[in-house]
Amino acid sequence: MNYEYRKYSYKSRTRRKLRRSRDGVIWGVCKGLANWLEVPVGIVRIIYLTLMILTGFFPFGLAYILAAFFIPLEDSSW
Repeated sequence: MNYEYRKYSYKSRTRRKLRRSRDGVIWGVCKGLANWLEVPVGIVRIIYLTLMILTGFFPFGLAYILAAFFIPLEDSSW
C-alpha cells in the first residue's frame, strides 16, 4: 500500500524558528510570522489589523511591540 500521510508527518517537517524579517514594513513581525506559518504576509497583516481595530490598541498593539523586542531578527543572507 502507498501511505501518503508520511510526507505530512511531524518528523518530516523541519523545525523552523520564529524570526522577524529584515525587510518587513515596520519591524518585520507580521512578515516573520507569515514566513513561519507559511502563509501569505497580506493575510497575516489583514487579520492582525482587523483584530487590533476590533479590540482596541491595547492587547494587539502591545503584543506587536513586545514581539518586536523579543523575537530575534533573521540571519543575514550574505
